[in-house]
Amino acid sequence: MKKLEKAAKKAERLVTGKITTALELPKEVLMNLPLITLIGKEDMTIENYKGVLEYSEVRIRINTSIGVIRVEGKKLLLKQITSDNIGIVGNIMKIEFLV
Repeated sequence: MKKLEKAAKKAERLVTGKITTALELPKEVLMNLPLITLIGKEDMTIENYKGVLEYSEVRIRINTSIGVIRVEGKKLLLKQITSDNIGIVGNIMKIEFLV
């Protein structure tokens, strides 16, 4: 049953992706994907996030629709949190996508 559900989700993403491409619509909006903006290695913004799972000066974990984004570094700080996006500043050394 799980295999069937996984295949159905994959097919849905494929169809949605093709529609967004054909209509030239932003994928992150229609598919609820995170949009990550990185300026240098000191300023990061994540749009379309679900929540903050962990927060410290050396590690921040953010939940998204595609899994967890783990940011590691030094003197990390959440500079902005809204319902739509989250801003992280500090010395960003590593960004990982955990599925």
